Amino acid sequence: MFIVALRKQGIISVMNKHSIHHNAGWRLFIVLLVLCGASVSPAQAEDIPFFATYPHIDQSRWYLSHGWTNGGHHSCEWRAEALKGEDGHLRMWLSDHQGATLREYGCAEIQTRKMFGYGRYEARMRTAAGSGLNTAFFTFTGPPHGNPVHDEIDFEFLGKEPGKVEVNYHRKGKNMGPFTVTLGFDASADFHDYAFEWMPDKIRWYADGRQIFETPDGADIPDNPGRLYFSLWSGTKKASDWLGRFHYKGPVNADVAWVKFTPMDALEAAEKDTEQ
Repeated sequence: MFIVALRKQGIISVMNKHSIHHNAGWRLFIVLLVLCGASVSPAQAEDIPFFATYPHIDQSRWYLSHGWTNGGHHSCEWRAEALKGEDGHLRMWLSDHQGATLREYGCAEIQTRKMFGYGRYEARMRTAAGSGLNTAFFTFTGPPHGNPVHDEIDFEFLGKEPGKVEVNYHRKGKNMGPFTVTLGFDASADFHDYAFEWMPDKIRWYADGRQIFETPDGADIPDNPGRLYFSLWSGTKKASDWLGRFHYKGPVNADVAWVKFTPMDALEAAEKDTEQ
């Protein structure tokens, strides 16, 4: 089981429990592999903290998007300066103070350098409110990562309606949604827990432990590992039908308190233990 929790001091705690049913020689071999940083299996837990030493983001594990935009629907430019450790959290900013040169505003995107596959993805977040804003928690792979296939799984919080969330997935470049869900709370007012379980035949989305959506039976499910992302950005007129018109009124931010990943085989093992 792989748990990454972002603490108030910026320290990440990782809990990884494995039962090894081999002889002492094999146990020593595996311990040496772990100490050397090698991977024992695709499902082994890994420590991917946000911070090396708080508040400094660990850029050996996380890539900070910087100096470019996502095209004509973006009214802001990704800036590394828009990502900060503040109040013990990872804080994503959108403002006109981030040194942007391609757009009037700077905004934030952070992604893991490692790819992750089937399993449960969880984060505790507070989103940004305001027309034209998008706060996102998602996985993605595609041509920018050397993969010709675009697969993606999303939580997207549109600031124009902070009481709702759009869940979505893309398979081989085809947009399968989005699907709008009423949350029953204001996602921008406080922190809440969000999760999605990605399995070979199903994706399920959760908010505060409650399942809010799942793919239909027989759906074409993404099967390419992707990077894990968080972002905050603003749209142009081209995106106004979706996001609403963006009117800059001053800096806005969104926070990520912690992020957690549990590989599929660990989920299945935990389910078997529960059944016994």
